[in-house]
Amino acid sequence: MASSSRQRSSSSGRSPRKKVVISGDRTTGGPNRKPRRDSTKSAAGAKSSAAAQRASDKRREDRERRLSQQRLMVRLRVVGVSILLVVMVVGLVALYRSSIFSIEQIEVIGNETVATARVLEVAAVPPDATLLRFPAARVKERLEADPWIAEATVTRDFPDTMRIRVAERAPFAYLDQGGESFWVVDSVGFFIAEETPDASSTLVVLRDIEGVAPELGTKTDSDVLQNALAVYGGLSPDSREMIRAVSAPSIDKTTLITHSDIEILVGSAEDIQRKDRVARQILREQEGTVIYVNVRTVDRPTWRGIGE
Repeated sequence: MASSSRQRSSSSGRSPRKKVVISGDRTTGGPNRKPRRDSTKSAAGAKSSAAAQRASDKRREDRERRLSQQRLMVRLRVVGVSILLVVMVVGLVALYRSSIFSIEQIEVIGNETVATARVLEVAAVPPDATLLRFPAARVKERLEADPWIAEATVTRDFPDTMRIRVAERAPFAYLDQGGESFWVVDSVGFFIAEETPDASSTLVVLRDIEGVAPELGTKTDSDVLQNALAVYGGLSPDSREMIRAVSAPSIDKTTLITHSDIEILVGSAEDIQRKDRVARQILREQEGTVIYVNVRTVDRPTWRGIGE
């Protein structure tokens, strides 16, 4: 009995058990099927991406539309400005060519030696000139080419007047070269004119100067003539009134000659004011007897009287 009971027990213990493996989701029925929740997220992401793309496209279209409008406005402004400039240029050209502001009178100022008629003749203002077609540069150039005119200024006075202001060269001395006529020079040696002096002339005469070739409307390059002019120009007004001539065979021999025929050797124009003071002092102290004064070396002046 015992033996059969163990057999049954042994037989029952060797019987195999079934192994059940559960994979996948029972509701979906498949081992590789994703959960429904992941599929919903994917669809929502796709919708969001599409919306973002549409928004980006719209922004791009708006930007391009604004840029297109801006370019159009720029083109319109350029066209408008161009038309305005053309109209202005056409108007200015028409105004320039018109006879408006025509010159009805010419006023001459500053002339004393040169007659007004001569100034107008030299200026030669064109009859069709206006205050807009204003030939100031050409008129100025013609006037300043005249030896008597040192400088000219041409201005306009609306509505119808041209004003010419001239600065004349002042005659300073006569240059005597032994002929019948003398050359008129200013204080810097500019040759103004050639004329025969009359008895009323008060200009000093420069003489005995060699190597000078005067040419009307030019300035001398002679050092001797320049020195003679500087000597006479450096004298006091009282001394100038006493001098009738300057003899200048050379710079060192430049000599003043008074109306009383007293000779004053001064030489170079250097320190001429001091030489002038010393010479006048000797003339005062030796009045009536002195005929020659040498102040070329101003620190050692000498003089000579009548009969010496």
